[in-house]
Amino acid sequence: MASSDGKRVNGSRALCVAAIRDLGRATVAETAARARLSRPTVEAALADLTAEGLVETAADQVQHGEAGGRPARQSRFRAETGVVVGVDLSGAEMRVLLTDLAGRTVALGPSGRPSCTDAAPELGPVVAVIEETLARAGFSRADLRAAGIGVAGLVSRDGEILTSPVGSWVGTNLAARFTDLLGVPAAVDNDLSLAAAAESRFGALEGAGTGVYALTWHHVSARITVDGTVLRGRHSSAGEVGLLRSFSDIEVPAGPLNESIARISRPLERLLADPSDAEGIRTQEALVSAMTPAIAALVLAVDPDVVVLGGELARYGQLLGPDLAAAVGEFAEGAGELDVVITPASLGRDGVSVGAAHRAFEDFSTAIYGTDGVAPPRVRPDLSRGDDRSPAVPRLALLDGGGALGEAVRAAPWASGIRGHADVADLLALDPAPEHVFVDLAGPARAGAARAVLARGIAVTLAAPPPALDELDELLEVAVRDGVSLAVDHAPRRSPAVRTLRACVDAGLVGDVTAVWCRHLAADGEAVTRDQLASDVDVLHWLARGTTESCGAVGSAPGPAGREGGEPQVSAIAFTLDNGVSAGYLRGWGAGPGRRFYTVVGTAGRLEGDGDDVRFIRAGGSEPPGPVPLSPPEPLPHPSAATPGPARSVLEARATLAAVQAAWLSLLRDGERCRVDPPAAPVTHSTRENEEESRC
Repeated sequence: MASSDGKRVNGSRALCVAAIRDLGRATVAETAARARLSRPTVEAALADLTAEGLVETAADQVQHGEAGGRPARQSRFRAETGVVVGVDLSGAEMRVLLTDLAGRTVALGPSGRPSCTDAAPELGPVVAVIEETLARAGFSRADLRAAGIGVAGLVSRDGEILTSPVGSWVGTNLAARFTDLLGVPAAVDNDLSLAAAAESRFGALEGAGTGVYALTWHHVSARITVDGTVLRGRHSSAGEVGLLRSFSDIEVPAGPLNESIARISRPLERLLADPSDAEGIRTQEALVSAMTPAIAALVLAVDPDVVVLGGELARYGQLLGPDLAAAVGEFAEGAGELDVVITPASLGRDGVSVGAAHRAFEDFSTAIYGTDGVAPPRVRPDLSRGDDRSPAVPRLALLDGGGALGEAVRAAPWASGIRGHADVADLLALDPAPEHVFVDLAGPARAGAARAVLARGIAVTLAAPPPALDELDELLEVAVRDGVSLAVDHAPRRSPAVRTLRACVDAGLVGDVTAVWCRHLAADGEAVTRDQLASDVDVLHWLARGTTESCGAVGSAPGPAGREGGEPQVSAIAFTLDNGVSAGYLRGWGAGPGRRFYTVVGTAGRLEGDGDDVRFIRAGGSEPPGPVPLSPPEPLPHPSAATPGPARSVLEARATLAAVQAAWLSLLRDGERCRVDPPAAPVTHSTRENEEESRC
């Protein structure tokens, strides 16, 4: 009985892990629906996973219902807490794919590293390339959970090499060798078997009842799939039709395989560009002729839904497929109308490494998730840059100060696996260097770090603008001069309440906006910094769709009695915006955590919003306030959207800083109204006439 209960609990936990992993972040109800488990079961499993560090729950990760009320807490799967590696040793060069625990690619291995050969069978260089790939993604050997390796030749179910072009491997349990060298469980299998499995789950064979994955070469080897499963056969050799003597007289290009493939690729490449290229046509015809007998034998034996052409020459499948299908139909005389579907592999040359990573997820659930029986994730290679071996997302790095930007970066699907650095010198010493750095440091350190990163020609996203306007202008000058991308994250704009307010304004719910204001109820003892004030002013600008022309402020300096704070403390600000809208900021103190309340007034009514809900009050007051469904939190934008030079977000931040600086000057001058000058546009030190950018 106890054993049965234990299996049931473990099975429920495995379903819960797969559900929250595939959802990324979700409420208990969403996770329970995905896993088809009860809420109490999911709550218990999530509590265990949180304690183990695989899941996290944060107070600001909430989802709001349409009817208002308290938010539902969300959990996030921490895919970045470990990695799995897939390695392809079947070609002339190693191919290494590193994924996070959700199956998303976080790094590819360096190109040009020779694979193992009969003359160089050592595994040490393979381990070194894996370690290099881990390091370039910000990981170490301690983060590696499991490995999958694909090799040429026949391999037993437990990883023993039965046949191989690397003679010294035969009879060796290569899986055990890699397990010892890497310190994590490793699976080793035939390259075609792994590629066929990958295409069945994520590629051109997905959904096929019966399929054939064939090596695109004169000497055909293949694998057969049935309902997504690769048929191994009694001796792990199912599909090796190329071993038949009947096909032994087929002419194969002489020389080492990698050199032969290069010779075949060149004319086929020209044929892609010029369909009349004579040498390309001859090469195509010779390859189709050589492959036809073996493919015909497979088609007649299996009657597949689709034949997928894989391997190094898979990218020419569109050239070869139609002629090969026609030739197979003619070759199989008396077989009737075969109607063969032949298509190139979707994963191309990366099918083996993707399949190897998937195999590791499939075999080593306990090592990866701490739970047996977790279904493997969809391994997503995201290799949109072709052969440069880099993921579509640039190499990312985070200068981590524990703020909202760092959390948003880690939660973004395109940044899975990113590691935080505390010191800018350490970050700039990374090899290869990052291509985009998120600077989530506080106060003065933010501008200095950003300046150092921009000076290296590396794109920067700031958590917030620097506290001082002249510091932002220095960064702007570098970005404009050197054409380096510079952006500022406006985190409050991504919150559900603020997004909802802006969406209502854009939809015309309140008519023409006439006034906006923010009531900031600060926690007792909390000093309001320039960063915090700038955040509130930015929201007011955004909701009103304008910028400050003039303002007057009142407050105290350097801070209220009994409270910390070395800067003047603003109590109230009255703004006039450039579009005629009036804006206001009011700060007070209260018990408990700080809160902000935003109001937008228009000709048709007004909106009231805080962190929990948004309500609309129609002009005239004839109807009771009505709740407005909240928009979901907006994820951090993909960094590939960054353009050279300052983004619009920087110029908006500059307008905000100018308004804040004017408010500070007004406060120091006993509430005298100050005009904001200049407009929100970049200026350089060489043309700046007044470093204050504000005057009374």
